[in-house]
Amino acid sequence: MYKIKITLLTLVLPILTFSQTVKNIGSMTDMGKENFAPHIKLDTISNKKHLYGMGPYGRMQGEISVFDGKPIFSSVDDKGRGIVSANWEIESPFFVYANVEDWIEYKVEAEFNSLEDIQKLIAETAHARGYDLKIPFPFRIKGDFDLITTHIVMPRSEDIKGFQAGKKQADYVLENQSGELLGFYSENHKGIYTHKDSYIHVHFLSEDAATMGHLDKIKVQKKKLKILLPLATKKKASVNDTDFSKGRLGNIQQINLDDIQKLHGHLCDGLIEGYLALNLALEILYEGKPFDRTNTRIVSKSSPCLTDVAIYLTGGRYQFNTFYVDNTIEGMYMVQRIDNQKTIQVKRKTGVKPSIIDQMGAKAIRGELAACDIDSLKNHEDAYSAKLLKSNPIELFELEEIKDFKWKSPLKKPFVKTDTLNKNMIECLK
Repeated sequence: MYKIKITLLTLVLPILTFSQTVKNIGSMTDMGKENFAPHIKLDTISNKKHLYGMGPYGRMQGEISVFDGKPIFSSVDDKGRGIVSANWEIESPFFVYANVEDWIEYKVEAEFNSLEDIQKLIAETAHARGYDLKIPFPFRIKGDFDLITTHIVMPRSEDIKGFQAGKKQADYVLENQSGELLGFYSENHKGIYTHKDSYIHVHFLSEDAATMGHLDKIKVQKKKLKILLPLATKKKASVNDTDFSKGRLGNIQQINLDDIQKLHGHLCDGLIEGYLALNLALEILYEGKPFDRTNTRIVSKSSPCLTDVAIYLTGGRYQFNTFYVDNTIEGMYMVQRIDNQKTIQVKRKTGVKPSIIDQMGAKAIRGELAACDIDSLKNHEDAYSAKLLKSNPIELFELEEIKDFKWKSPLKKPFVKTDTLNKNMIECLK
């Protein structure tokens, strides 16, 4: 038996989708043809909770950025200063936005000399963590910026308040600024809400909220920054079963963590670990297609959490020789696709789980914890559960392909699983 290390980043991209769809109205390219007529009033957006968005203000009277449900707009006064205000009663000729309640923060060391450097870093960071770059998403970058250039657009017509002859925008060069970049990444919206030569559209807000504008240029010497990406949601597991007790394969169903919780009796850290980890392995075995529960078998550690996830997600059963328990295996699971014998070993990465949980858990099993200590253990497990649900599974678990894996079920004579006997029967043609 030998192992092949699996590169999760290339194999499990389908498991991650973004927590909220990016929406847009109007078009950067078309707004000039329409005399910059507004297409949206921001106060008409029904869900303003955790809203992030951007676009021009009014009839090119400034810039709009929305940070976590707070609308900020900037305009240029008669002395050329950028004035920042906050109000929902504003409108825009084009606008892009998304509601993002939770973000995942990644600390990086980066150097920027152009907006292209930002685009490259965001793409690399998102892709490396399993995000699908074909799906638009917002992003944020927090830190200290050595030199940035922003602009605030100005009206093109003298009948619009704020018009200044010969000026379409006011440019601002800012040095040593602390603040935040808000951007939207899309490979499919050039000329709509990103420029025709770019996948990103970025605004800058200073830490004191006194300066806000469209980002044009940036220079950052190599330093630590924080990149924030939307929390990726764990999709429902799509499984394939037979359609009745003697039927055909093709009954596609969706399973989520709530379903397994009802079988198990409660939500806990072990159940969440098992669900996230086993989803990764099954995604690899079935390459994004529904998991065939008539074609999968699994070995699990004896944890009641892990075993309940194992039988629910894979359909494995001891009496049919598709499931058994073995505490000598490495990690959590050994899961195998029966038709091609491909086997994946699933392990939790070192350091992911707080050690105090296992330490206190061992004492609880021995009956050495007092009542208040039991409550304390639950609090530790609940905190760990919350962390798991907000984490990218790729960063929690290690998966390896095991060649020549030997199935060693202690079952001497398996029972016949009758509901799979006709799973490949052709359709009746009468």
